[in-house]
Amino acid sequence: MDLLVDGRTAALEGLIDYAGLFPPASLDLDAAVGEYRQAREGPHGWLLGRFLCPTSRLEELAGVLTSTMAAGESPWGVGAVFDGPPAAAALAAQVFERHLAPAAAVVFAEVRTPAEAADGRPADAAAEMIVPLADAALGISSDVVPFLEIARTEGWRDGIPNAVAGIATLREGRMRAIGAKLRTGGLTADAFPTPEQVAVFITACTAAALPFKVTAGLHHPIRHHDPDLGAMRHGFLNLLVAAALAVEGAAEVDLVAAVEDTDPAAFTASPAGLRWRGRPFGIPTLRTMRRERFAAYGSCSFSEPVDDLVAMGLVTQ
Repeated sequence: MDLLVDGRTAALEGLIDYAGLFPPASLDLDAAVGEYRQAREGPHGWLLGRFLCPTSRLEELAGVLTSTMAAGESPWGVGAVFDGPPAAAALAAQVFERHLAPAAAVVFAEVRTPAEAADGRPADAAAEMIVPLADAALGISSDVVPFLEIARTEGWRDGIPNAVAGIATLREGRMRAIGAKLRTGGLTADAFPTPEQVAVFITACTAAALPFKVTAGLHHPIRHHDPDLGAMRHGFLNLLVAAALAVEGAAEVDLVAAVEDTDPAAFTASPAGLRWRGRPFGIPTLRTMRRERFAAYGSCSFSEPVDDLVAMGLVTQ
């Protein structure tokens, strides 16, 4: 397979940020590092993105990597997930880079924003609330890309687009790459956004020319019912198609239809690209969608999504 031209690679390469330290997997650090290293060296390592780590554990991660990295091992890209005061979290990331570069670098920083920033207030007011968080993340290095997580509130219909627009305002003022993030699941049914909320988020990010990440609940490619939670879980392939639709200028209602589709047979992939219910997405659309919009999604499992993609015939054994 030619990785430069194959449509499946254009859609899926580097898609899965590994979150084995986070629930529900909650692996210990040695085990998570071992799984990530095994995955990146395996036949499907091209699907793997960054290693996600809470900022409070970066010092511990530095110790493990220092003692286990082999000569010639490819550099690690790390996503630093802020889990403490912004200034302290940013400092932990800076110290990590100072000790590990060039063997490892913080390339993404993921930061939750206050719920009030997405309550429907105007974009400028939302931006003002987010400024300290964005600036802390940007201060890690000149190369880090912050992804600012937007809350879902009762006023989400205006709150999500206004918060996204506020992040775009910050990007323009700082002249730095900044993205948005949406939580797409969790350990309870109410942690899962509706297809409409997901579609509004993707539409808003596309309109604002922002890259975005999603995280949680996305172990499988296709939307499906989880009987244990009593909730519908989103599929990462559904979201990829929705993002491709948005890049091509589709209406929000079309994105909703893609996000809520539960039929695996509706999704196919080939060297030419992806198809959803007969609609093709060629390599140029997929490259734009991945490079400029859908950066990655976080998953505490790598084997589950890969096994599903293999079973569906979307990637090879």
